[in-house]
This record gives sequence, structure tokens and C-alpha cells, in this order.
Amino acid sequence: MNTPLSWVKAYVPDLEVTPQEYTDAMTLTGTKVEGYECLDKNLEKIVVGHILSIERHPDADKLIVCQVNVGSETVQIVTGASNVKTGDMVPVVLDGGKVAGGHDGGPLPEDGIKIKKGKLRGIESCGMMCSIEELGFTNEMYPDAPESGIYILPETSVPGSDAVELLGLHDSVFEYEVTSNRVDCYSVIGIAREAAATFNKTFVPPVVTATGNGEDVHDYLKVTVEDSRLCSRYCARMVKILRLPLHLSGCREDLQPAESDQSITLLISPTM
Repeated sequence: MNTPLSWVKAYVPDLEVTPQEYTDAMTLTGTKVEGYECLDKNLEKIVVGHILSIERHPDADKLIVCQVNVGSETVQIVTGASNVKTGDMVPVVLDGGKVAGGHDGGPLPEDGIKIKKGKLRGIESCGMMCSIEELGFTNEMYPDAPESGIYILPETSVPGSDAVELLGLHDSVFEYEVTSNRVDCYSVIGIAREAAATFNKTFVPPVVTATGNGEDVHDYLKVTVEDSRLCSRYCARMVKILRLPLHLSGCREDLQPAESDQSITLLISPTM
């Protein structure tokens, strides 16, 4: 069972702890945390950049020279990416910043990769536009990311703002060892309730609003309890035509880890 801390805080809004504090306290109160991963590890000085202009490199056919607005200034960046165009919003690591890995998607170095101002074929480049692999992820988590090229941010992004925050990466993901007698912890809400009790914070349950389209559920499914001594009651609700809104701000990170055909009990436990 894995949960991002942001998912837990959605139901325990007053929870303010470091990943290590969360790990230690939850483990001591019976919800064993096996480990955690900080999604923003080695991501430093990465902002939203707005590409103002693009020119061909005078001495390299496969390179282009971009003028990029990074909020406080306009910087020149040389890149070999072929998928960018004037007007695009892109993640930019500034001079002296860090990225998590290389564009080849290989194993991530422990200390990341430091980016420094330099020259590419004689033309100064002050920073680097980032692919999703350089941020430490793949297009499995960000399906709209190109297989090879710079990751394009939403048009509404603000130049100079924190690109890591925009991508929802200022977060930590925790892995739990949930025992068979604690099935209530096989859901985010169950884990959040434990966190609220552990840290003596208020638990704010979600407000669930029943919706429907007027169709008769019996036309699609039927529930039969064959032995009421073993199961006194069993309920079912049908959800059809489920689509993940991957491009909606604020929904992407919450929905991305779960595919459409996975159990909804990953989010809400029916046993609670």
C-alpha cells in the first residue's frame, strides 16, 4: 500500500510533518512504514520558462537557440530538442540548479546532475529545458510527455513560477506494510484516519454525493448472497464510462497512479 503525503493531508489538513517524522510516528502507533521516496529529490532551481523565440544554431544543424522568459529575466538556452516551438511553456533548470537524471531515462544518480552555464558549439547556454526523464520520471506517470523531447507545460503556466510545484512533485510517497487484520488501512482514507489519530489532528472525511443517470442498475448487474450466515449483506454500485482527466490541474497527481480498471477500494475502503 502506497500513499503520497498530499493525499493523506487532503483528509488531515492540519498535518504538518517531515517525511521522517511521519514514518517514525506512524510505525510506532502500528501502521508500519517500510520507506518513503521524496519526489522532488535533486530537483533544484527549476522554474517555468516561456519560449519567446527560436533560431537555428549557426554551426550545428541539430541545435536551436531559444530565448526563454524565466520570470525575472530572459535567458538564452541551446537545445537539440525538436518538439519545442515559440510560445511553449517548459520546465527550465537555471544555472547552478539540479535535475534528477539524464534524458536517456537511465538509472538516477544519487546526487542528481548539476547544470552550469556553458557553451554549445560556441553559443552560450544559460540553463537547460527539461524532459520528463530529467525530472526523474517517465511517460508512464506523465502519459502526455513525449518519448523524446522537452516536457510541455500547460499554456496557463506562469513564467518564473516553481515548475516542481506545478507538477505536484513537492511530495513524498510512503510504502506501508499492512497486516491482514487491518483491511481498513488498504485505502487512503483508512491511512488518513490513522494519521489523524497518531498526530492528534482533525480527520475531515470526504463529502460523497450520489449521482446517477436514471438507468436501472439491475439491467447491468445482480448481487446474490448465497449464504447469509457468512455474508449478511453485500452492496454494489456500477460506474461506467470512467475517464481519467489527466490534463486537469489538481486531478492529475491524484488519479495518475490508478488505471481506469483498478479497484476503487484503493481510494476508499468499503469495510469502514
